Amino acid sequence: MSWPSKQIGELFDLENGFAFKSADFQASGVPVIKIKNVKAGYFSEHDFDYVSPDFRQSRPSKLARANDLLISMSGNRHDGSPETWVGKVAHFNKDGDYFLNQRVGALRLKPSLDANTRFFGYLMSSMPYQELFISIATSSGGQANLSPKQIFAAEIAVPSKAEQNAITRVLGALDDKIELNRRMNETLEEMARALFRDWFVDFGPTRRQMDGATDPVAIMGHAFPPETATTLAPLFPAKLGDDGLPEGWKNGRLDDWATSSPKTVKPDEVNPNTNYIGLEHMPRRSIALGDWETAEKVTSNKARFTKGQVLFGKLRPYFHKVGIAPVDGICSTDIVVVDGLSKSLVAFVATLMSSYEFVAYTNQSSTGTKMPRTSWKLMREYRVARPPLAIVEAFGELVQPMHDKITHSLSENNTLADMRDLLLPKLMSGEIRLKEAEAIL
Repeated sequence: MSWPSKQIGELFDLENGFAFKSADFQASGVPVIKIKNVKAGYFSEHDFDYVSPDFRQSRPSKLARANDLLISMSGNRHDGSPETWVGKVAHFNKDGDYFLNQRVGALRLKPSLDANTRFFGYLMSSMPYQELFISIATSSGGQANLSPKQIFAAEIAVPSKAEQNAITRVLGALDDKIELNRRMNETLEEMARALFRDWFVDFGPTRRQMDGATDPVAIMGHAFPPETATTLAPLFPAKLGDDGLPEGWKNGRLDDWATSSPKTVKPDEVNPNTNYIGLEHMPRRSIALGDWETAEKVTSNKARFTKGQVLFGKLRPYFHKVGIAPVDGICSTDIVVVDGLSKSLVAFVATLMSSYEFVAYTNQSSTGTKMPRTSWKLMREYRVARPPLAIVEAFGELVQPMHDKITHSLSENNTLADMRDLLLPKLMSGEIRLKEAEAIL
C-alpha cells in the first residue's frame, strides 16, 4: 500500500506552550499540561500542577483545545523508557481548561482541511514516526529538543479520509478499552481508600452504632449487601473508649502490620531482561504501576521486589509515588519495598501507605532540605489504630480483589497497547486489511 505524503506543516499549525514560573504554580486552579502528562500515545491526567484562573485572561492562546495533538518538544532520545522520549504524541480530547506548559506543543489541524486528527495522532505515535522525531531532534546539554521548524518539515503519510476513519475505528476500539480500564482502576482505588478511612480513621461503624444504628446494613454505611453487612457489623464495637478508639482497639504502628527487608542486588547479578521500576515509572497518587522497563542499562545496586509488594518512593515523598508491584523485578534504591507481615495484611498496608495522611507524615518526618528523603526506619513508626486482626483480615478480603483487578487491568492494557502498536504499521503496509483487523477485535 502506498499513501501520498505531505509535510506536517501542510496539515497542522502549532501552538507553543507558555513558560510558567515555579512561583506561578499552586495547589488548585487550572491544570497545566507538562511533558510528564504527554505519554507515549495517550494523555495522562495524573500528577497535574495548577495555576491561577487569571491566566485565562492574559494567555488565552495557551489553552489546549479538544482534538489537539500534544507533542513533547523536549526529552531523551533512546535513554530510559519511551515515556521520556522527545516527540511523544497524544490525542487530547478533554473539555474544560488546560494550559500548555513550555516545551509542550499543540498541533492543530488547519481550518481549511478535512481530516481525522485522531488518526494522525496514532500515526505520529507509531514507532517509525517516533524514530523520525528522535532522529531530527537536536541535542543540548544532554537533552533532545524539537523546534516547530523541524516538526513542520517532517513528512507524514496521508491516506484518504475514508481510510483514516476506518483505521481510527479499529485502533480507537482498543484505546477505548484501555481508557475504560484506567477509569475502573481509579474507581477501585478510591473505593478502597474510602473504606479504609471509614473503618480505620473515622471509625464509621462504631460511630453509627453510637448514633443509634442497629441494622447491620446501616452500621456498615449502606456500603454492602445484607449478607456481607451481617458478617461484618459484629466485628465492630458499639462505642469508643476513653482513648478515642473503638473499645478493644489499641494504638499501633505501621510495623505492627508490615516489614521491609528487600534483598540488594549488584548490577552483575541482574539478568538484562529483569523488569526494572524507577521513580520515573511511578505515577503520582495512583497505586496502579503500569510502566517499567528492562534492567539492561542498570549500572548500580538495586533492590529486588516481588509481585504484590508495596513500592514507596522515598525521595521527595510529597510526590506521593506509592504503588503495588505488578510484576517481579528490581527497583531503584530510592524506592522502599514493603510487604505485609502476612499475605492477608498486604491490602491493608498498601491502602494505608497510599493514603494522603501517611504521605504527609513521611514528608514532614523526611530528612534533607533540597532532596528530602524518608526511610523505612521513619515510616515504620507511623501511628495507626490497631484493631483486632479479624477486622484487618476482613478489610483484606474485600480490598485484595480490587487490587488484583487493578493489576490484571494493567496487564490487559499493556496487551491492548501492544496490539494497537502492532496493527498500525501492518494496516499502513497492507499486510493486514481493515476487515481482517476488525475480525481480530
